[in-house]
Amino acid sequence: TLGAHISSPVYLKDVGEINAGQLAEKTLLQGEAIRIMTGAPVPPGADAIVMIEDTERIDFDRIEIREETTTGKHIRLAGEDVAKGQRILLSGVLIRPAEIAMLATMGRAEVLVHRMPRVAVISTGDEVVEIETGVEPPPGKIRNSNQYALAALVREAGGEIFSLTHIPDDLEATEAALRECAGADVIVTAGGVSMGDRDFVKPALEKLGSLDLWRVAMKPGKPLAFGRIGKTLFFGLPGNPVSAMVTFELFVRPALWKLAGRQAERLARRTVHATLTHSVSHAPGRQEYVRVATFTQDDQLCCTPTGAQGSGILHSMTFADSLLIIPTESTGIKAGEQVRVMLL
Repeated sequence: TLGAHISSPVYLKDVGEINAGQLAEKTLLQGEAIRIMTGAPVPPGADAIVMIEDTERIDFDRIEIREETTTGKHIRLAGEDVAKGQRILLSGVLIRPAEIAMLATMGRAEVLVHRMPRVAVISTGDEVVEIETGVEPPPGKIRNSNQYALAALVREAGGEIFSLTHIPDDLEATEAALRECAGADVIVTAGGVSMGDRDFVKPALEKLGSLDLWRVAMKPGKPLAFGRIGKTLFFGLPGNPVSAMVTFELFVRPALWKLAGRQAERLARRTVHATLTHSVSHAPGRQEYVRVATFTQDDQLCCTPTGAQGSGILHSMTFADSLLIIPTESTGIKAGEQVRVMLL
């Protein structure tokens, strides 16, 4: 095809056709061309492809070539994706659509994986009632948002729901619920882990298992408990809905991913640096996680608070796609400063 152009084409002898999935029956010789469909193996003797739109069939055995080509053009070489002996997937890699395609390409109809953790979700509180469409809660009662939020977070993290339970503020009922859920890999409770006279989750856990830590210097989410009942991990999250969701992100999700076999470096949500658009106050003493929306403006990553930051205010959580991390010792961050943001 040397020198071939639409104004001065080269003519080659048409010696046949190869469809996808077929092998050529002959070796291509000097001055010959063969029509080949996308995906078909290149025949012996050929070393380049010309796109059909740059050719024209003149008669039954002659092809007009209107573009010069070069060796290897439009050809996919054997082994160019992965070489023989190359490691394809590492242990702990999440099986996404791309990995499924790779496994199928390699002929691996089955592959060993980690079982996803089974999680029991328990909400607590005499003040909590079930959701009924069109029905207002009685005075002094609130709807059970925590159970649904935590179940959704578990599923989003890839976990399986072992059970969904609600218990009143009662020690015996709390102990019974924890016993029933001890067959799960993880128990997650919402509420009942603070210092009130009606907070029974912590004493029930200490009676049935072990309490490894209680209370974390963070905001929101200080009254967090972690322990075990036999081999079952226990996370006691605060009762305020935003506190429950934030502590789930920071403590429960990484644990579920670890149990699911993820690599250690992939257990945490990704953090980025962004420019804060509005000043945020902070009292030193606890690391704070502020609900923010992160976006690109003038080719720069920015974040802005989504509203009131009270631990019971879910509305600002619905607008947030990330959490601004304010260090413990900070006295506040001014607009325009660079901050660290955890992307949700």
